[in-house]
Amino acid sequence: MRKLLRSCGSSLSGSIQAIAETELQMDGDTWVWTDDNAKVVEMLTRPAFWRSYPRESLEILRFLHGMCEAPFVFRRISAPRLSRVSGTAEDGRYVHSMMHVGVRLKQGAVMLGIRFHDARTAENLFLTGNYVHFRHRGKPYTLDVEDAIAEVSGHEENGVLIARHGSELTFSPDGAEQRLGRISYTYRIDARTMLVQVEAALEIAPGVEIEDVILTIGHDNLSHGRNNVHYGRVGVLAPAGSVAWHVADKDGNITLPAAGAEYYSLAQEEMRGFALGVHTRSLTPDRLHELRVVQKQNRLHWVVAAYRFPGTHSGTRLVAAEHKLLTAGGFYDEATAYLRLMRQEADMPPDAWPRDLSISYDYGVEINAFAKAYAMFAAGEVEAPPGLADEMRRMTDRYLEVYDAQFVSAFWAGKNTVFCRQLAFVILAVATMLRATGDEGYRKRLADLVEVLLQFQVTLPGDIAGPESGFLMGVRSVRDMHVDCQSAALLALIHAAPWLQDERIEAAIDRGLNAYSLVTGRFLWANQPRKVDTIGIHWKDAGGKPRLSMTFWNFHAGLTLRMMRALRRSPVAALRAIETRHADRLDMIETVLLRQLARATQTRDEGLEVRCSSLSAETNSETQPWVVLGFVGHPHD
Repeated sequence: MRKLLRSCGSSLSGSIQAIAETELQMDGDTWVWTDDNAKVVEMLTRPAFWRSYPRESLEILRFLHGMCEAPFVFRRISAPRLSRVSGTAEDGRYVHSMMHVGVRLKQGAVMLGIRFHDARTAENLFLTGNYVHFRHRGKPYTLDVEDAIAEVSGHEENGVLIARHGSELTFSPDGAEQRLGRISYTYRIDARTMLVQVEAALEIAPGVEIEDVILTIGHDNLSHGRNNVHYGRVGVLAPAGSVAWHVADKDGNITLPAAGAEYYSLAQEEMRGFALGVHTRSLTPDRLHELRVVQKQNRLHWVVAAYRFPGTHSGTRLVAAEHKLLTAGGFYDEATAYLRLMRQEADMPPDAWPRDLSISYDYGVEINAFAKAYAMFAAGEVEAPPGLADEMRRMTDRYLEVYDAQFVSAFWAGKNTVFCRQLAFVILAVATMLRATGDEGYRKRLADLVEVLLQFQVTLPGDIAGPESGFLMGVRSVRDMHVDCQSAALLALIHAAPWLQDERIEAAIDRGLNAYSLVTGRFLWANQPRKVDTIGIHWKDAGGKPRLSMTFWNFHAGLTLRMMRALRRSPVAALRAIETRHADRLDMIETVLLRQLARATQTRDEGLEVRCSSLSAETNSETQPWVVLGFVGHPHD
C-alpha cells in the first residue's frame, strides 16, 4: 500500500488510485495492470487486511470495476509517455506509453507494436503499401505512393508525434509526363491514447481533370510470422450492423465490399487473451468503398482500404482518414463494441492515462476478485457501502456469463480460446459463490468448467512414483507447460472437489502432484547464464524435446504453496489421503520454496517485501499478493 498504490490520472467517472506494477519505473514506464489489481483485491478480501486499509481497498476495487465494460476486462493503463529512443524524427524509433513505434518516412512506412517488458514485444503492424488510382479521359492509372516520396518531416509537440511523408505524383497521358498533384500521409501518435490517426490527402493540380479517384490506407507484411505475428481474418462492420468475416484460406487476391463502413478489423487466430487485433475506425466512412486483400500461406499479407471519390476532380483536395488501434487479446467478433470503444477513447478526459484495450490475460482473476469481495461483504465481515455486495454478485454473474459465451462455448466448438491459469481462477470464483450462496446453479457451472480444465491435462514421461500429468497452458496452441498453470489448475480442482462427485478430480490431483520435482535449471539473467536450484516440472514439447518449467519467479512459488496449503486443509477425505501419500515429498518441496522466498525477502519500513526472484531488486504487483496468499490462503476459497 505504501510503495505501489498511487494516483493514476482520471477516467470518465473521476480520479483513479490503483496499484502500480513496480515501485520504481521499469524501463521508464509506470504500468497499472488490471489483473494484478484483481490479485491485490483478492488478497485484501481477507477481512483483517481490508479492515486495515478500508479506503485504499475500496479505491483499488473501484479501479478494477472501472476497467470492466462487459464483455471486456481491459488489460492496463499507463502514465503517458512518448520519447524518441534512436534515430531521427524521420527515421527512428519511439517509445509510446504501451507501444513501440518505428518511422521510416523515406520508405513511406510507420510500424506499430504493443510493448511489454519481455520477449512478447514485436512489430505488429506496418502502415505502408499505398497507391492512388484514377481515370483520365477514360483510361485507368495506378500510381505507387512510396516510389514517389519527395519530402518527409517529423516533430513532437505536446506529447504528440506528427510524422508525414509527401509524394509528387506524375503520369503520362499520350506519352507526355504530366503532374497529377501531391499526396501526403500524416500519422498522429499521441502519448495519451492508443489511437493512432492516419490521414491521406491528395491535392490535385489545377488544370488536371481526373475521375473516380481511389486513395488508400495500406497494411503490409501482415504474414511475416516473427514473434508469432500474423493475421488470419479480416472483418467489416456494415452500416446496418452486420459483420462480414473473411478467413484467409488460400493464396491469391480478393476484394471485400466495405461501402460506408465505419469499422473494419484484422485478427489473429490465437487464444482470446493473446490474439493480435488491428482495429480501424474510419473517420471518412462515406468515402470507404472496399478492402483489397492479398493472401499468402493461409494468412493475410496485404490489406488496403480503398476510399473512393467518384465524379470529376480538378484543383481540389481529397481526404481519407482513420483511427487505428492495436490490441493483443480480445473478442474480435464484437465489432460493434470495438467501434463504440474507439469512439469513447477519442473522448477521454485530457488527464486520463491511456488504456490498453486488450483484454486481461488472466480474465478469471477479476471474476474471482468480485466473487471474493461478494463473499466477504455478504458475510458482514467488514463495513461496505450500501449495495456494494449486490454489485459484486452482479459483476461475478455477468462475467461468468461472458466467460461461458466467449471462452467455454467457443472452446467446445473447436476454437482456440482458453488459457489454463485463467480458467483455474474462474473455477475458484464459482466455488466461492457456491460456498457463499448455496445456489445450485453454481454447482452445475462448476462441473462444466472442471470438464474443460481436465482437457488441459496430459500424461508426462516420468513415472518414478507412479503416473505423472501436467496441465498445458493452451490446448490448441501455446502447448507449453508452466508451474504456475500446473499449481493454479490443481488449486482449482482441490477447491472444486468438495462440491463435485468426480473420481477424475482425485486422479488428476494425484498425478499432478507427482509431476513436481527438485530441479537444477539454467536461467539467463542480465545476459548471463545462472544456475537455479528450485522446484520444477519436466516435460517434452510437440517435437519430443525435453523441457523444464521452474518456480524461479516467486509468484509461481506462491501459487504452489497456496495449492499445497489447500490440499492439507481439504474437507475431502480422499484428498487428505492423497496428501498423506505425498507428504514427505510435499514437505521437501515446501521447504525449498520457503527457503527460496526467504532469500528474496527484505524488510521495508515495518513490512516485508518479497522480491520477484532472489536475483530481482524489488517486488511487483503480482508477486506480493500471490506470495501472501501462498502463506495464509483465503477464508472464502
